[in-house]
Amino acid sequence: MDFSDVAHLWILFSLASAFFHASRLAVTKHLSLDFSTEVLTFYVNLSSLVITLPLILWHHHFPFHDPVYLIAVASGGVLSALGGWALNAALHKTEVSLVGPLMTLTPGFAILVEWLLTGALPASVGLLGVVLLVGGGYILSLGDHDVRWYLPFKRLIVDPGSVLGLAAAACFAAASVVGRIGIQLSDPLSFAVVVAIVNPLVIFVLFSLRDRGFYRQIFTPRARRRIRPLLVLGALFALMRIADQIALSLTLASYAMAVKRTAGIFSVVLGRWFFNESHVVVKLIGSAVMLLGVVALTQK
Repeated sequence: MDFSDVAHLWILFSLASAFFHASRLAVTKHLSLDFSTEVLTFYVNLSSLVITLPLILWHHHFPFHDPVYLIAVASGGVLSALGGWALNAALHKTEVSLVGPLMTLTPGFAILVEWLLTGALPASVGLLGVVLLVGGGYILSLGDHDVRWYLPFKRLIVDPGSVLGLAAAACFAAASVVGRIGIQLSDPLSFAVVVAIVNPLVIFVLFSLRDRGFYRQIFTPRARRRIRPLLVLGALFALMRIADQIALSLTLASYAMAVKRTAGIFSVVLGRWFFNESHVVVKLIGSAVMLLGVVALTQK
């Protein structure tokens, strides 16, 4: 399916992706009391596959004869899985307050990877928008904690958890860039189907290599009791991924990833609404900076 006629609306798809991302994080927080991080990561991708797979009836342009497409699909799946594993490992080894700020650097990595692979660079106004979005997201991620702004970078030297967080950001950025290459060779919805199929397989293999008994943790009575919220989580993740793929088909990966950081703004609202979270003033300052970044990107 060709979305070129609505190319000027790319930012709306990126904002939709940010909203679905923030919403699925709220549901994940609710379900994290019942499942381990690894199991929940697998469930997210598996339930997303259940929601996404019917699209294959209408969108099945899979040019597997093209080696570049095969590389994009395989490397995208592996990078996404490695990013998820690195993020989970980082959260186990160090504080969330140090990992969160590092994850806001994803658009910066996307600029570098996209330049190396495709030669594309943001325009000057677009680059300003990306910088504002990254800066605002960084402020936003520090708002929950009494952490000095430079501490996440300082801890890179001595804390392996912080290094893993940075590796996760780099993996997610690279996955978005190779995903954009795959989308250009097929179409956004077909590629969303392929990614939905590949990711749970890669994640299952990766987690099984770490723990040979991982399969025993998946299909449990608790999972059957929680099937509805798990499907809701999968639906939100599927909608996020579809919006992602459409946005990536219409603009640079660095722009799409930068706008997706506005998930932090939605998280402020959802966190205050559902979980009565505090530090709203600092978060609103970060949100305002991010909104300026969005305005800058609309002027590019």
